[in-house]
Amino acid sequence: MHHSWLLPGDHAQAVAVRNSIMEKIRQRSVMKLNVFPSTLIERGILMEEREYLVAQRGICTVFIYVAPAGQDLYISRATTALPAISNVRIAIFSLLFLIMLFGFFSRPDVGTIVNGGVVAFLFASFLSVLSGPILLFFIVLLILSFIHWLKEKDFWRYLRPNFLNDFNLDDLMLLEHVTDDTVRDAVAQVGLDANKIVPPALGYQPKQKIRAI
Repeated sequence: MHHSWLLPGDHAQAVAVRNSIMEKIRQRSVMKLNVFPSTLIERGILMEEREYLVAQRGICTVFIYVAPAGQDLYISRATTALPAISNVRIAIFSLLFLIMLFGFFSRPDVGTIVNGGVVAFLFASFLSVLSGPILLFFIVLLILSFIHWLKEKDFWRYLRPNFLNDFNLDDLMLLEHVTDDTVRDAVAQVGLDANKIVPPALGYQPKQKIRAI
């Protein structure tokens, strides 16, 4: 989620506003909330660097950007969440991996049918046939995970759930409320027009990006 504000003619106050935001967030003493400045680098040919304030609590992070925009002052906050690795997904992928191994090492023997082992023959044949598609699935998953590691440094993306639980949503909205209120107070503290720091038009409603996997 991304929200921003533009204060006309206030470009000279960028450093003062940034320092005031960091100070006021720390003064709120929100449990397990860490705030620190960070230089972020945009991936690409130009490799541009920008100074951000990072507010982090649990799996939720807000990146606050304060910078001159010509004669104006631009302030934005980008909210992100990185869900924890799911034990259920680990168990499912492990089970698929074991099925694939059994399929590759099992050797369906027609002789078992003669000896009355029809079920054993069918089961071994099923695992053997299934091992190929599972291997293809893992190869595709590894390629996609590697691509995601190159883009966002998160190789384990597909081990994370594709939804946020109620605790995560509360943490997200808490950080956004704290950030927006703090930005408003910081802008007022340096003598700028705090009335321009308004909440999002649609309110605080976290969006969830749904993945197929």
